[in-house]
Amino acid sequence: MELVQGNGPPIVFVHGNGSTHETWEGTIAHLRDRFTCVSYDLPGHGGATLPAGDVPIGLFVEDLERVRAKVGLERACFIGHSLGAFIAAAYAVAHPERVSALGLLAAPASRTEAELDAGRQLIATLRSQGVARTMGKLVAFWYRDAFVQAHPGALQERLAQVTGIDEDVFIRTYELYTRTEMAPWLGRIAVPTLVMTGEFARGASAETARATAAMLPRPELVIFEGLKNGILTEIPDRVAGEIAAFANRHAARPGAGQAANP
Repeated sequence: MELVQGNGPPIVFVHGNGSTHETWEGTIAHLRDRFTCVSYDLPGHGGATLPAGDVPIGLFVEDLERVRAKVGLERACFIGHSLGAFIAAAYAVAHPERVSALGLLAAPASRTEAELDAGRQLIATLRSQGVARTMGKLVAFWYRDAFVQAHPGALQERLAQVTGIDEDVFIRTYELYTRTEMAPWLGRIAVPTLVMTGEFARGASAETARATAAMLPRPELVIFEGLKNGILTEIPDRVAGEIAAFANRHAARPGAGQAANP
């Protein structure tokens, strides 16, 4: 499904693995008074059925192009989180004429062999022990202790979102996340690109974000000090503020052939 909210320069939001368009609700709530915000569900995550076998990144790029065409946007700012950042970056390479600006949240590039091996080990554990048991041990590391204490249901809500995705789909899309490498694409992305993460995010730390930004021709870097992976849940207002400032500088403006929500 596609959800279009608000009016103004368009921003398309691409969620990550084990999520749905609802991941962006907190952020969009702070943006829809100034921007046309488009969110949608990835194939297998509430969107189209995911085909059997290995999942190519191109399938998600084609689906994103379908969303853009269906909504009627000529150009937009595309913001992706985690696997969604890989999809948005691949889309920017495949359809540069459609992208006015790009946002990559929690998106590692040039992962070390040790990091890749850790990903492969996690996939093996997911297959042997199941998603609920494996991810139940990990989600606690995504948020600050103070946030968890103040929001005791947050971990259960996130785990319920993860386990709400078909287990086979979750594992196969996590395999896609593990084997996808953005580094070869980044030098080809000519538009302004926002790189954003939490300082201590697992797999997408401040150091990783700086390395990713260094590969881009026109990077803008935002690191939230003291935060981990849960920035969309813990500080959606601050995330929205950074996206708004970035989009105001670079987003496409509605015009001829550019849809805007009435």
